[in-house]
Amino acid sequence: MQVEPTALRLPKLDARLSAIASLVRPGVRCADIGTDHGHLIAWLAASGRILSGFACDINRKPLDKAACSLSEYGVSDRVKLILCDGLSGLHPGEVDDIVIAGMGGDLIWEILSTQSWTRDPALRFLLQPMTKTERLRRSLWENGFDILREEPAEAGGFPYTVLQTAYTGKVRHPSQIEAYTGLLWQDSRPAAINYLEKVTRQVREKVEGLSASAQNREEYMSYRTLLTELESRCKK
Repeated sequence: MQVEPTALRLPKLDARLSAIASLVRPGVRCADIGTDHGHLIAWLAASGRILSGFACDINRKPLDKAACSLSEYGVSDRVKLILCDGLSGLHPGEVDDIVIAGMGGDLIWEILSTQSWTRDPALRFLLQPMTKTERLRRSLWENGFDILREEPAEAGGFPYTVLQTAYTGKVRHPSQIEAYTGLLWQDSRPAAINYLEKVTRQVREKVEGLSASAQNREEYMSYRTLLTELESRCKK
């Protein structure tokens, strides 16, 4: 029995990386910032999802791993390795979609906001924060970026969300519940529900911490209201 050649050339992606890949537009040029082992960008190139790409990292060791992945899956000629800090190694017009994943929300926003050319409505950013997702959402909305889609995923027993964003220039000031839940508030998929339950646990811990202090009463009441809303949603 013959095996399809492509089946041997695609790296295996977990649910988190698969969710990111699903939001990359077909036929684009893509950059993977903080590429680590390079499996995502290798998959995107080897599967034919993208025309070409860039694997970027601030450290040499991850780039060496990415180079091995690109070679293994036969796409070294289509993905360029760049040793750089954030987006500093890229130039306007070189890419269409940019992945910034596996970092804290504050660092993702810092990387995204440092280069002025990111304010291009034609670009798409695939963002996967590990922490402080609510701060990232707020920074995006308050600085003219819109969240077009959110894709929940679970990997290794942990729930994640991936944001597909673009610059529109339209500024909005989200409510607290919007900042914490984004587009997943009405999402009934199991991965989305599990993500909201994780957020609920985090907010509950915040409330419990604030309740022990006589200070920051206003902050406590704000988070207590948020917790009530989250608990109501998770019970549905």
